[in-house]
Amino acid sequence: MKVEGFFKQAKETGDIFNTRGFTLLEILIAIFILGVVMSTVYASYSTTLSITHDVDYESRIYKMARISLDRMIKDLTSLQKSGDAFFLRAQKARIDRRDFDSISFWSASHLDFGENAVTQRPASIYYYARQNRGEETVSLVRADIPGAVPLLDKREPAGFVICENIDYYRLTFYETGDRETDSWDSLSDYGGQKGKIPAAIKIELGLKNEKDEERPYRFMTMIYLPAKE
Repeated sequence: MKVEGFFKQAKETGDIFNTRGFTLLEILIAIFILGVVMSTVYASYSTTLSITHDVDYESRIYKMARISLDRMIKDLTSLQKSGDAFFLRAQKARIDRRDFDSISFWSASHLDFGENAVTQRPASIYYYARQNRGEETVSLVRADIPGAVPLLDKREPAGFVICENIDYYRLTFYETGDRETDSWDSLSDYGGQKGKIPAAIKIELGLKNEKDEERPYRFMTMIYLPAKE
């Protein structure tokens, strides 16, 4: 009887054993609020991640371009004569319906990765564009072959990639008096270039932009070559 009286009193007062739960509407509202919160958190995280990726990608782009142009500056400002003449030749190659310049020259800036590396050793140095095997991307390659005399072969030797995903690679040569040309061949009698080097070379390098292919990252430098008559 005491137990029956206890349940009867609890039912009348409503102090305990209130079996009322959540309604379907309350559950849906809670789920909606949780969804809004999670969407906000995800959007914030995605934005932060995208910004981090962009900053990292651009950092690698600028670093790669700086290293490539610095290397070219060092190589070209170390031009040497072979006998009584310079050797510098520029050509164009067609890759994926685009023209890319290439250049070869005789320089004292040989790179040797061996244990007994010797710096400032004469070598034939090449810079040329190469399409990566099985891909649509193009890379800038540097190669050098040491020797007593320049290599006159027009074929580019095997080398190592110094810049990836290039969109264009252009060279402009300036003679004395600021006259410019897009070609140079110190082995040719054309334009009085035989045995000579230009007064300056402009290098333009474009690297692909992942977000906008119509607006590649553009880099340019002007190299003034020392007079070595």
